[in-house]
Formats: sequence, C-alpha cells, structure tokens
Amino acid sequence: MGEFKRRSHEQEKPSVDIVRAAPEDAEAICDIRDRAWLKAYTVDAPDLKITEEDVLLAAKGPDDRFFKNRVEYLKKRLAEDSGQNLWLYVAKIDGKVVGYTDPSLDDRGRRRIGAMYVDPAQQGKGVGGKLIRQALEALGRDQDIYLEVVEYNQNAIGFYEHFGFVKTGNPAPPEEGRPEYLVTFPEIEMVLKAQKKSHVP
Repeated sequence: MGEFKRRSHEQEKPSVDIVRAAPEDAEAICDIRDRAWLKAYTVDAPDLKITEEDVLLAAKGPDDRFFKNRVEYLKKRLAEDSGQNLWLYVAKIDGKVVGYTDPSLDDRGRRRIGAMYVDPAQQGKGVGGKLIRQALEALGRDQDIYLEVVEYNQNAIGFYEHFGFVKTGNPAPPEEGRPEYLVTFPEIEMVLKAQKKSHVP
C-alpha cells in the first residue's frame, strides 16, 4: 500500500523540460523573476522592513519601465545569440515557461549562476532541481562556481546548500549605478568547490 502511494505521488509530478531560452521567452522570464522576488524578498522584520511596494519598485521601476526595458533587452540578446556565449535556460511544463537559470562567466572570469527563479505557483515540483543541474552541467565542475543570494532568503540558501554550495563569508559587491530611491537587498556569496579529478595510477 505504501509503495502504491509513493508511485502515485511520483506520477503526479509534471514533466519538466529544460531548453535554451528563445526571444519569445523574454517576457515570461522577466515576469517570473518579479513574482519570485515579491514572494521571497518581502520581510516584516523590525530591523529590515521591506514592503511589497519596495520590492515591486525595485523589480519593475517607476511606471514599470525597468520591466519593459529588461524584456526588450533580453529579447535582443536572445535574438543575437549564436548559441555560444549566452547560457540562458528555461524550464517548461506543457510548453509554458515556469522557471529559468542564467549560468555565466563574471567580469573576473569566474563561473557563476547569475540568476535562478521558479514561478511561485510551480515551486515544489522539481523545477529548481532540474534547472540547477542544467546550470552545473553547462558550467562544468572543474572550477569553483559562485552565486549570490539574499542573506535572509533561507529557502534559497537551504536549496543551494543541498547541492553542495557553502557560504564564503564574503558580502556580495553593491550593484553599481543603482538609484538611491530603490531598496537594497543584502546579499551574500556562496560557492560550489570544484570537483577534484581522481588520479588513476
């Protein structure tokens, strides 16, 4: 009986496809990021009060202009990409974008996961696990892999720790050119150490 229940539960999980992002995915990618921010970053702690309005303004900008600019910029990048330089993957369920990840090289040449977000309505369905595995496969495991995460987002920190990431103790560098009227989300750095090659005598 227990085995039957376990199998039935497994069958309920939807099929998740991971594919390279296309220009037509740009609006869904930006929308998912904003809704994931709203769920994860709104806090009511006395020492760090960040409201929904703060998060929405930081995500979308005045009159939604950040959102519109990001969509247009991303469409252009995806249209111009030859498949060699832009590593942006989306997760799809029944053809609909439900998450994405952005493995890349940073300005110091380090491998990093620049972003990874899942539609809040689709969390808990294995989407995040598939996305991070794809990111790690794209980057390779022969060098350290870095990422930045909001320091009070314990769900995300726990998720990355499950895949072997550890906190470096280094704060994330502040975002350059950020308007002063926008809230700043305090971030920390995490790293997944490179896999050591086994030497066969």
